[in-house]
Parts: sequence; structure tokens; C-alpha cells
Amino acid sequence: MSAAATPKRLRRRRRNCSVTEPGEPDALNMRRPRWRARIAQGLGIVGLIVAGIVAGAKLWQPVKTVEQRVTTPIREVVKRVSPLEQLPDNAATACPAIVSLRIPGIDGPAPQGVLISGDGEVVTSAAMPADMEFDAWLDGRKLKAKLEAHDPLTGISLVKVEGEDLPSLSLADPDLAPPGAWGFTLSSPNGTGCIVEQAIVASDFATDGATQDYYLRVHGTGEPPPDGTPFLSPDGRVVALAQPSIGEGGRRDRFLPADLITVVVSRLMRTGSVSPAAFGIIAEDLSPVLAARLGADRGRGAVIVLVAKGSIAEAAGLQIGDVILSAARAPISSSSELARVLGGNDPIEMTVSRGRERNQFTFTLTPSPPPAQPARH
Repeated sequence: MSAAATPKRLRRRRRNCSVTEPGEPDALNMRRPRWRARIAQGLGIVGLIVAGIVAGAKLWQPVKTVEQRVTTPIREVVKRVSPLEQLPDNAATACPAIVSLRIPGIDGPAPQGVLISGDGEVVTSAAMPADMEFDAWLDGRKLKAKLEAHDPLTGISLVKVEGEDLPSLSLADPDLAPPGAWGFTLSSPNGTGCIVEQAIVASDFATDGATQDYYLRVHGTGEPPPDGTPFLSPDGRVVALAQPSIGEGGRRDRFLPADLITVVVSRLMRTGSVSPAAFGIIAEDLSPVLAARLGADRGRGAVIVLVAKGSIAEAAGLQIGDVILSAARAPISSSSELARVLGGNDPIEMTVSRGRERNQFTFTLTPSPPPAQPARH
């Protein structure tokens, strides 16, 4: 065996005894082993996951859950009660102020009155005898009574009843109750307990076209109410008083409105009498409600609510519901201004509104008012 052949065999033996795995790179081509590549890939994936978590934490703001406790206020549920449901209570409250006036020698239903003060002032539209005492029954009690003052023009009387701290009712606001106003009438024929009847304002002097009478027409009462029976608002205030019928077969549904009653009662309490102006009228302030009912084109003035029969005013053609705008060349905004202007005996020019029309009147006043005649209101 030659020496030259030995290296060749050794080289072949090394090639056959190599421990390099099949398919793996060796030192000759400089390729890394496969396990290192897998480790590098794994570390890269982990790095991406960590980076994504960090980025997400920065981009998404933390959501805070706020618990808010809302306290709902306690509200008392109040049931609305209709006026009809309140009627028994309101009638029971008002009944003790209704007075049954027993006049000796008068047959038929006893006239009625209403206590308007705790010291015994009673207002009625029934005819009362003068210069004599009579009995007044209220809430089961019999009290002595006598006529204190009377207005022959309206038929309104003030009666004084003995007693103190008596139950009383208030007169309604000085606005004419409109047609459709609901209420009830109270009468106490026996002086103990009351007859209660629902009623409604069916019409008034303006609706009916009346020019010489100032009234409300109240319907709903089954039997004609006794003279002086009050028509009350749902809250128990006096809206009107029943008038006596005029003549045989006269209607019994006319009631004197509270605004006229207020004017008359105020004068009776202050002076003991109600004297119309020298030419025979009684006027009151023109309220917005009454102005609307009369179709007046302005909301101020003095409205005529009574014209005395046989007076200068009646002869001149003045009517119930006329609104006096000026007198003696002075503008009139209230009944008190009119009273001051009408104090003399000189001729007076007067501007009167009747609906949308204006009329001029000239009066020559007499030194004294005409004698009282039967009421026209």
C-alpha cells in the first residue's frame, strides 16, 4: 500500500462519520441551526404581543363606572274634587248663615236673609215691615230682629239680628256672573237645616235685551224660591238674591246681582239710605267683566245699574247698562268721580256709551231727587 493512498481513505472516512443531521446546514454554508430560528421567532411574537398590550392601554381610556343615587322627591298625590262633590260640604258650611224671617201676618214661605257679618247684619231682598220686631230663625235658634235700613229703589233691606259671633257669608266679587255660571241656592223655611238645589245662571239683563232692569236669571230650582233666597257660588259666596215676583203670575227666576247689592249695602251701612243722583240713577264702576258683557269699547267709566221710575234720567232715555264716559266735560273713570260731578244744579252734558255707539245727553238737574218709586233694577 502506497503512502499516497492513505489520505484519500481518511478523507472518505470523515465524510462517512460526520454527525451533521440530514437537511441541516453545516459549517461550510454558514446556516444557523433550526432551533435557534424557532427561538427567535417565538421571542418576536412575544414582543409583538407585549407591544400590542402597551399600545392598547394608551389608546383606550379607562371606563369608570359612576353610580349615582337619585332621590325622587316624595309628592303627595291630591285627588281633584269636582264642585259637585264639594257641594254637600259647602252647603253644610253655608247653611248656618241662612236666616228664616218670620213676619207676623204673612202667609206662605218665610222670607229668607243672609248674615253678612258676625254681629248680626242680615241682607235680604224681601219686603220687611218697619217699626216692629219679628223673629229670625237660624240654625235652630230663634233670635229677635228688626229692620235697620231699607232701599225702596232696589228693595234691599238690612235687618239687625241680636247676637254675637254669628256665622256669616261674603258677597261675591263685584263682577256680574256670566250665563253658564254654576252654583246652588239655599233656603231654610223652618229655620233648621237647609234646602239645597243646584242652579245655573241662564241669562242676564244684557242677554235678554232688557233696558230697564238689572238682574240675573237663575234656573234649576224646582219650586219658586222664597224671596231673599241666596244663589251661591260653588265656594259659598253670595252671587245674587231672589227678587219678589211683580204682579200676578210674575216670573220668580230673577235675582239681584251681588255687585248691585254691594253698592246698596255699603250706602245703607254708611248713611242709612240710598239716594240716587239728582236725575235718578245709581251707577257703579265698570269692571272688565261687565264691559265685556255690555260690549263696551273701553274698560273704564260708570255703568248705570238703576234708573228711578219717573226720573229725569228715565225721561231722557237713559237705560240700564249705559256707560257714562264723561259728564260736565270731565272724563269719568269711576262712579265716585260721577258723584262728585253731579253735585250741582246746573245743566250737564253727558257722553254715554251704549254698546259700540256713543250718545250725547243734556240734563237740567232739580234741587232735590225725585221721590222714591218702586224698584226698577
